Amino acid sequence: MAPPPRLVIFTADDFGLAAPLNDAVALAHRQGLLKCASLMAGAPAAAGALAVARDLPELCLGLHLTLIQGRAVLPPRHLPRLVDSQGRFCNSPAGTGMRYYFRPRLLPEIRRELGAQIEAALAAEVRLWHLNGHLNLHLHPRIFPVVAELAREYRIPGVRLATEDWRATLAVAPDRPLAKVAQGLIFQWLSRRARKLAQAAGLVYNDHLFGLLNDGRMTEGYLTGLIPWLRPGVTEIYCHPAQGADEELRRWGPGYRRQEELAALLSPGLKAALAKAGVALGDWRQWARKGGGEGPGPDRGP
Repeated sequence: MAPPPRLVIFTADDFGLAAPLNDAVALAHRQGLLKCASLMAGAPAAAGALAVARDLPELCLGLHLTLIQGRAVLPPRHLPRLVDSQGRFCNSPAGTGMRYYFRPRLLPEIRRELGAQIEAALAAEVRLWHLNGHLNLHLHPRIFPVVAELAREYRIPGVRLATEDWRATLAVAPDRPLAKVAQGLIFQWLSRRARKLAQAAGLVYNDHLFGLLNDGRMTEGYLTGLIPWLRPGVTEIYCHPAQGADEELRRWGPGYRRQEELAALLSPGLKAALAKAGVALGDWRQWARKGGGEGPGPDRGP
């Protein structure tokens, strides 16, 4: 019997953060390997990202739920405990994670804000096929039950799990081994918990992932090195390409190799190497339909 096929989904995160990133998403989708993008509904260039999405109906759009390092969609008066007077979330990953865990009274505001982010995208007449979180915070034990509930409510069929094989990552990029192992194990544990809720909610999810442990350095050499490590099932590979780095991009990812990530997505060599290895390319729309997802809610998009 033939082994199960290997399907890879390339996704660009932080869609809407800045114009150079939006431009890279459009280019990599038209001419390269990129099939999906994750929109930050409250980001500075979100309107431009939505214009790109409407112009490219084959771009499979998801929502990059934001509860850290960004601004809320709702006004601060509606989120008095969650954001500061300017509507900004906390910037510290560790501090934010602890705060959300030990202050469950924040959950009603978190749900209100995440629902508003979804509504902001739907109001722009686009379809949403998957949910994930900025810094993968959607997998937080307090937050993922809310995410799964909202996915069912808005009939968004897919959700990201951050199940990255740290052994594979270290084989290709052996720097910072202790940090990568620790982060990999933490997110494997969080993803195991989230998988049960996703299954109960009838959501589809990826089997494997790359992008977490080598964040901002998804170069052609790295991605080519991962090909022998790709396992049967659906692997999502997320990245942060851009045609340049403006102030916003430098602020949040000063060490990101964004132009190299864009070059990788446009590389004929990487595309040929994936095809030679028998790796298929797909998107969340395709996976949701194959996996029995219901698809998006009311037909509010093209």
